[in-house]
Amino acid sequence: MHTMMEVAKNRVVSFRYLMKDSKGTVLENTLARQPASYLHGASGIQPLLQAQLEGLQAGDKATVFLDAAAGLTMEDFIFEMIIDHVRDAMDEEIILGYPVQVNMPLCGLDCDCYKPAI
Repeated sequence: MHTMMEVAKNRVVSFRYLMKDSKGTVLENTLARQPASYLHGASGIQPLLQAQLEGLQAGDKATVFLDAAAGLTMEDFIFEMIIDHVRDAMDEEIILGYPVQVNMPLCGLDCDCYKPAI
């Protein structure tokens, strides 16, 4: 039986997202692109966002927030995210603090791209 890996420290997480401001204006949309990857627990993405992704698995969809109240930005941002892949980091990646091996296929026209909530 194959178990799905959860987003956790020292795992490489590949994801796509739709970023909106507090008014709902789309600022960035990577849903139809190749996923970005980061090493969870390192400095690849904002720790406040990482904390909200903790425990998710490949295929999970989540809405996460970067609130101005946290003192990191001047306004609130909303990220509608899909987790594409989670794997254990290689020793080299843990030492470097970022992923060095990214083997994610491009998201084609026939992919199950995340459709954001309206």
